[in-house]
Amino acid sequence: MPKINPPLTDTAIKNLKPKDKIYKKSDGQNLFIFIEPGGRKFFALEYKSPLTLKMRRMALGNYPLLTLAKARELRMELLRQINDGVDPLNAKSSDTSRNFERLAMEWIDKKSEIIKEWTAQNQTRNAQKYLFPYLGKRDISGITAAEIIEVLRKVESSGSLSVLKKLFQFCGQLWRYAVVSGKASHNIIADIDFKYTFKTKKQQNYPALTDDNDLRALVLAIDEYGGEYKTKVALKLGLYTAARSFNIRAAQWSEFDFDKEIWSIEAGKMKQDEVFKLPISRQVKVLLLEYRKFAGRSDYLFFNHFSKTKYMSENTLNVALRRMGYTKDEIVYHGFRSSFSTVCNENTHVHGYSEAIIEKCLAHKDANSVRAAYNRAANLSHMKGLMQWWADYLDGLIA
Repeated sequence: MPKINPPLTDTAIKNLKPKDKIYKKSDGQNLFIFIEPGGRKFFALEYKSPLTLKMRRMALGNYPLLTLAKARELRMELLRQINDGVDPLNAKSSDTSRNFERLAMEWIDKKSEIIKEWTAQNQTRNAQKYLFPYLGKRDISGITAAEIIEVLRKVESSGSLSVLKKLFQFCGQLWRYAVVSGKASHNIIADIDFKYTFKTKKQQNYPALTDDNDLRALVLAIDEYGGEYKTKVALKLGLYTAARSFNIRAAQWSEFDFDKEIWSIEAGKMKQDEVFKLPISRQVKVLLLEYRKFAGRSDYLFFNHFSKTKYMSENTLNVALRRMGYTKDEIVYHGFRSSFSTVCNENTHVHGYSEAIIEKCLAHKDANSVRAAYNRAANLSHMKGLMQWWADYLDGLIA
C-alpha cells in the first residue's frame, strides 16, 4: 500500500532546507511546495490538463507571501475549473487584464497627465524594485491584505520609511482603480491601518551649518573642491540660491534670463506645482556665465555622467559633501536651505526683509490662502534684494 504523506504545516514548511537541486513536498490533492537551492519556496499545482491530458505545473506564488491557507484556497478553485474542463494555465494566459504589474503600469500611464513627470518616474521605479518581484505576475483580485503587508514589511525593515509610505499610498490608489475598473471586488488596502501596522517616519530636521565660522569653512571647501567642475558649480549654485536639490540638478539653460537676472522654473518641477521665479544675485550670474563657456552642449546645466540628455543623479551633491570631509550628521545638501533660512531670519534687522520674503525665496507656500493670493504678483524686487544680501553675506565670510 503506497505511503500517504500528511498535509503540510507552516512549521514543516519553515523547516524545509535548500538542497543542491530543487525538490518538492506534497500537501495532497495536487498541491506542492517547491524548495530551490537558493532558498526560495513556492507553491505550485500539478494537474492533468482536461484538454491535452498531459501533466502541467502552475506556479501559484512564493511562500510566505502566499500563505499555506491561501494556497489551499487557490487549489480548490483551480481544481473546480479543471473539473469543469477548463485548463487554468490556458485561461491565465488568455486574460492578463488583472495582472498586478500590467494594472500598475496602466494606472501610472492614466494619471501621468495630471502628475509631475518625476513623480510618475519615481512611482514606476519603486514599483519595479519593491512590488513587481513579489506581486507582478499575480491576479490582483487574488492578492490579500496580509500579502501586501508582508511585501511592505521588507521595505520597512530596510529603513526606507519614506518609500514605504509612498508605496502604501500607491497601492491604495491602484486598488481603488482596480475596483472602479472591475478588476477587483474590494479595496484591500482600506483594510490596513498604516499608523498601527507600520513604523512612521519621524519629522526630519536636516543638519545645517549656521555659525559664521562653519559657513566660512563650507564656502572655502566648495571653492577648493577637487572633484568634477560641474559638481563644484552645482554646489555653489545651491548654496547661493538655496534652491532644492532637484531644481539644481535638473536646471536647464532655458530657465535663466541673464538680462533680467531671473531664474524661472516650470510648475512641473516645483513641489507646489506652480511656476516659480527666483531673482539671482550678481555672483550667481557671473558664476553661470563663466561656467557656460566650459559646460558642454546640453540643455541641462549639470548633465548626467552617462548621458547629456539626462540631469545629474540624485546622490551626487551629498557624495561631494562627503568627499569634502563632511559627515551626514554635520550637513546634507538640503541643509543649505536651512542655513539660508536660519541666517536670514536671524538678520532681519540687518537686511530689512520680512519672514514672508524669506519663505518666498525658499518657494514655501503661504498657509494663508488669501494672503498667498495677494502676494503672488508682488515682492520680486524684495526677493532680489534678499538674494543679493545672502550672496554678499557669503562672500563677506571669506573676504
